[in-house]
Amino acid sequence: MSKSGSKILLATALGLAIGVGIGLLLAPAKGSKTRKKLKKMILNATDILKNEISDTISNVQSAFSDEKEESPMEKTSVKEETI
Repeated sequence: MSKSGSKILLATALGLAIGVGIGLLLAPAKGSKTRKKLKKMILNATDILKNEISDTISNVQSAFSDEKEESPMEKTSVKEETI
């Protein structure tokens, strides 16, 4: 996923979570039920954010490992050309 795409996804998820949280707090429901719903929603949002961060870290590590694998080959071809 591109940088802008992941930022949009993250902003959308965060906005949705905040909106639902405010809606739950303002809804005419028993306080204990509202708190349980809010807790569950926060835990789900946390899981989503952890997954997004994990995916981003994996993508960055993959990009660096791909770059690292290409570098020795480029150096070898340059040395062979100069000899």
